[in-house]
Amino acid sequence: METALVLAGGESRRFGRPKALVDVGGKPMVRRVADAIGPLAGELVVSVATSEMVSALQPILPEAAFSIDRRSDRGPIEGFRGGFDVAIGDRVLVAPCDAPLLRPELYRLFLRSLGRHECVVSKFDVFDPLRAIYRRPVVTRILRSDESIASPSALVDRLRCRFVDPDRIRAVDPDLSSFLDVNTQGDLDEVLARLERQSREGKRRDWRIDASGSP
Repeated sequence: METALVLAGGESRRFGRPKALVDVGGKPMVRRVADAIGPLAGELVVSVATSEMVSALQPILPEAAFSIDRRSDRGPIEGFRGGFDVAIGDRVLVAPCDAPLLRPELYRLFLRSLGRHECVVSKFDVFDPLRAIYRRPVVTRILRSDESIASPSALVDRLRCRFVDPDRIRAVDPDLSSFLDVNTQGDLDEVLARLERQSREGKRRDWRIDASGSP
């Protein structure tokens, strides 16, 4: 079984308010991420920083289990530690909560690529450990035995990893929408503009189908 793990424990300092709760085209951002990867897994786990955030997210994600960071000074790796402790799936699909245009096709590519590896990670100039798939048993063992691992990148360095190159990524995500993180209002404006373009293109396709009489 797979587990979808959404990392929602960031402080959102640059954005100024919790990004997970920000409305993006009528849905909270974290709901969009969960809708992208949740259907690929049998379980949804969300890692958060505080119990207050659990209370805020439960009505939005009633199907989710939650992990709460034990320490507030460790960044995303603390979300890994808590999330992997809660997860029960053998393969964990990890995603950040601030990537509202995440494509499920990216994670289907990762699943196909895993083979006997311990993780699959996208790689451009550098690799991205927050959009990836990991084997839970080995990650849990490493994180429990070594508190010195300070980042997801350092974790990847300890694993037998398959890196997915840009050409294969663009084949399933041509405009790399999955990698557009919302850190500023400008980023959010770009996301909303892309959603508007997608909506217009969808309406044009529907019109062409109706005009042709094709089903």
